[in-house]
Amino acid sequence: MGPSGAGQTTKLINQVLCGLGFLAVAEATQLALDAGVDAQKIPVALKGGRADSALLQEYLPRFAAKDYRRTGRIDNMVKDLNAVNDLARQTGTSMPMTALCTEIHRMLTAAGLGGEDQAAVMEFFTGAKKEMPA
Repeated sequence: MGPSGAGQTTKLINQVLCGLGFLAVAEATQLALDAGVDAQKIPVALKGGRADSALLQEYLPRFAAKDYRRTGRIDNMVKDLNAVNDLARQTGTSMPMTALCTEIHRMLTAAGLGGEDQAAVMEFFTGAKKEMPA
């Protein structure tokens, strides 16, 4: 991958893509649910298109079902995204979407969801909706 440390940087790049991807899939899932779309059908409908991804195929159905089976932890994502933000500062790289993604994951951890799977990201959207006035 490059000089010493490039492998770790590659891992952090993976986490940027995964962290942002989880949030995008969760947000899209909530929009589908709120609009009355059968969210379980979306992965098949989008398969092979530009929006298709392993995250979409695996997680959109899980998000829709609030299937929190643990395959990873939100607090581990926070650790990795903090490292990404540190590297971005060191390299002078602007990463506004990653900064927002990190903050959302920190909020979820502060709300007691740090030990939960990424599927619990849905709580960010459903919790925010519950608090909005009618």
